[in-house]
Amino acid sequence: MTNSKVVQHETIRKIDAQLAFDTVYFSDRQALERYLTDAAGSLKVLRPEFSTDTGSALFTGPGRPLPQAELDGLWREGGRAVVHDHVPGTPHFANGVMVDGRLRLTDIWRCYLLDEGPHSLLTSVVNVLPGAPEAELLRERLQPLAAATADGDGPVCFEVVLNGDQVKVVKFAHRVAGEPLPELCGFLGVAGQSGREAETPDGFVADYAFKVRRSGTLRAITGLDEVRRLPSYRQDLLLPTLGSPIERTLDEGAGVIVLLKHTDESVLLRDLEFLQELNRSGVFVVD
Repeated sequence: MTNSKVVQHETIRKIDAQLAFDTVYFSDRQALERYLTDAAGSLKVLRPEFSTDTGSALFTGPGRPLPQAELDGLWREGGRAVVHDHVPGTPHFANGVMVDGRLRLTDIWRCYLLDEGPHSLLTSVVNVLPGAPEAELLRERLQPLAAATADGDGPVCFEVVLNGDQVKVVKFAHRVAGEPLPELCGFLGVAGQSGREAETPDGFVADYAFKVRRSGTLRAITGLDEVRRLPSYRQDLLLPTLGSPIERTLDEGAGVIVLLKHTDESVLLRDLEFLQELNRSGVFVVD
């Protein structure tokens, strides 16, 4: 399937309009700016037609001004700007395989975010159990789209927004999902998209990314001792060296990433909320 979000959204709309965002497209920057001025009272989501990361969306509306440099970046990789109203809900990654024309979801991940100006930064994903209600809902709603766009059997992955029984597709691709999702499946002891069926994991796992708010030379990382005492903490996945340069996080990057795992989801989610608050306060000392 093409990487063009315009083509993808139109494909989704033709197959199941309920899965599609109500999008408009702009090739002209002045036309987009006029549109945003007229719609200043509502929260809008803007994405470039082509992007290589999952953090390319921009949010603008009341209390969330959009700097000109951010607006210019929508055309950095060519193409058009894709715009739609913000739809409330929780982002999920849903990965699976097509087998004889049927979609089998192998691993599903609920996303956690922090708002940073015009960006909504992904900080963590937590696995959803195969028997959970959202797993069956996603399989049922995504089946027609997967079947209509598949070219035989093989892997397929989706990024969606889920709100009750409403499902909106951000994008999809007939390929194996990108890291760290396959690696997290390994930490859970399940095959993920390398298998043909969903497997019940050994508990719950999350990767947690601490965001850098200011570029500079790293002098200290605060709060790590508290993080490592959490019941679900398992290991550091990314830890920069003191004295090294670090860059402000603008997309899915991070300064520190830790792995959480626990058999009790409620314990892991409590630890995750602690990390969200710690992340909001900032952990990096730079100069």
